Amino acid sequence: MQTIEELIETASHDMFNPELNFKIAVEYEKIGQTSSAISFYLRAAEYGYETHPLIVYTSLIRVSYCAQDQSGREHTLENSLLQAVTYMPTRPEAYFVLSRHYERTKRYQACYTFAELGLKQIARDEPLPIDVEYWGTYCLEFEKAVSAYWIGRKDETYEILNRLKDLNLPEHYKKSIYANLSIL
Repeated sequence: MQTIEELIETASHDMFNPELNFKIAVEYEKIGQTSSAISFYLRAAEYGYETHPLIVYTSLIRVSYCAQDQSGREHTLENSLLQAVTYMPTRPEAYFVLSRHYERTKRYQACYTFAELGLKQIARDEPLPIDVEYWGTYCLEFEKAVSAYWIGRKDETYEILNRLKDLNLPEHYKKSIYANLSIL
């Protein structure tokens, strides 16, 4: 595996290579240099727009994660996710990350809307080049259930959470499901 310095040296001879820019962005994000990571993710998205759709899509989602770690970048976070949704509207990942963002910022109608849209657009495409914290439809269903409660759809929340609790899900989801059920 190449170091960031080696990747940058290679990229200096091939500046418009979306794969190289993406690799550099990933490495910067790993070491917590999120401003640099955003810059390289945006380069990857720009240079790969016509040729590397998964890199473009994943880069736009990862920009949102990097922006989340910086104060005053809420617009960048939301805008990058909306761009990802627009770029590949049949993939569920950006809908999920956007829905979760709206849930965390207590914008429950938007959370519900994007969870519902994501559930309608689930494509069985090839996996993304790196993790974006979307592990299956249950992620969107959970966001829909939580937001449904806050927009006056308590019965729907109860129904979804009861269905989810019987699935084989990661422990942190199970805990959240039971915690939400206990307040209903």
